[in-house]
Amino acid sequence: MKLFRIYLAILSIIIFTGCTGGNAEQTLKQQMHALVNNQQKTLTEISGLQMVVIKNGEIIFEHAEGLARRKIGAEVPLTSDHKVRIASISKYVLTVAFMSLVEEGKVDLDEDISEYLGFKLRNPHFPDRKITARHVLSHTSSIRDASSYFMTIEGDFRDFFRPGTTDTSAEYYENGKHFSSGNNQGPGDYFTYSNLNFGIISGIIENVSGQRMDLFVKEKIAVPLGLNISFNACDLYQNNFSALATLYRRGDGGETWDTEGPWLEQVDGDPVGCFYGSPKYKRGETPDKSILDTYRIGHNPTLFSPQGGLRASAKDLAKIMLAILNDGKNSPTTIISKTSIAEMIKPVWRYDDKLKNGHTGGEGDLNDPKANGMMTTYGLSTHIIDLKNWGLTNESKKLYGHLGSAYGLQGQFWFDPITKDGFVALITGLGDNPDKAEKTIPLLAIEEAVLRLGLNAMEQD
Repeated sequence: MKLFRIYLAILSIIIFTGCTGGNAEQTLKQQMHALVNNQQKTLTEISGLQMVVIKNGEIIFEHAEGLARRKIGAEVPLTSDHKVRIASISKYVLTVAFMSLVEEGKVDLDEDISEYLGFKLRNPHFPDRKITARHVLSHTSSIRDASSYFMTIEGDFRDFFRPGTTDTSAEYYENGKHFSSGNNQGPGDYFTYSNLNFGIISGIIENVSGQRMDLFVKEKIAVPLGLNISFNACDLYQNNFSALATLYRRGDGGETWDTEGPWLEQVDGDPVGCFYGSPKYKRGETPDKSILDTYRIGHNPTLFSPQGGLRASAKDLAKIMLAILNDGKNSPTTIISKTSIAEMIKPVWRYDDKLKNGHTGGEGDLNDPKANGMMTTYGLSTHIIDLKNWGLTNESKKLYGHLGSAYGLQGQFWFDPITKDGFVALITGLGDNPDKAEKTIPLLAIEEAVLRLGLNAMEQD
């Protein structure tokens, strides 16, 4: 244990100081290269890494290491423009778009969400207590994931929340497991990270705006900022899906890892699926988008995986971050007001050790104490951390943003609204189980290494 900590400290020094004789940009590129190839042989080899750093409201660094595609004989180098499935960072982007409905007075954050969903949604264990958008966005809604939180185009989203009248609807209801019960577990009382919350947010978006959620996000964020991003992967089919980078693991994608085995495609390989349950298309095919002609607004807002299905690059996310850091403007376009940004980063929930009012380990095993401490303060889809609490700074320094983890993706989106600094980093595949390397902060060891890279880059003059 002691030797491991000493070695990790040495590794941290290497990451912070880099090589002598080179400029800061070149040093960071070398550090990224070393991390991707696991040259220290302690964490895990990774398939690729994109990073963009912002200083004083401007991009000062962007680079990518590794491969976007690993087809033997036809490897494609990863760039900072390649789109990847960004996992839960999608929630943050979706919320930025959602806040436009609040700004327009079409949604009240503290109103009963039943008013916007088109059906009454209450936790049956707390039937007299309304669930609000503020609850949902801060993961204090009392809604739980259970074993599933998405369904195919034919599904009816209401089936997650009502006792089943058919075998199919009963399968989604799961005997009420999507609702918390017990003392201190009602709406607003307790924090538990839940992906299904963002199916609810998408349902509100669709019912209020009259648009599919993927098209709504395009209108509110992608088009104004000139970004080619989408919750529908098949929007990126041009040139054989060349814009899409594949997410990988060395292993079968489940519990089995094989560090000596081949990199196996997890998402956006060949073929590519447009959305959950859609047909898959070879990289040379043109997708049949007419399938969506039968989609009914608000009927199944989980279809495009609002909790994690956005395809975007680190560079795209950096442009969104710039709009946030510059008071909602990425000249000359405003995508979100300064008031809404302030609302998003304002803490809604804080962990109270006396009340034991939340599970602080994210979406992992609720009974796993190893994950505790990762999430202790939360705003509206905004994870708030104090680096001092993690032993990474001597003085209090708060960062705001979101993590993402799925199918080999390990993503970080962090910013400081005071200094207007921030960074985006996306790992696009893992060569070994990241839980194997012992943690010294609540994040995975490989995430800590990337976080240190970003923090060091933000501190450069």
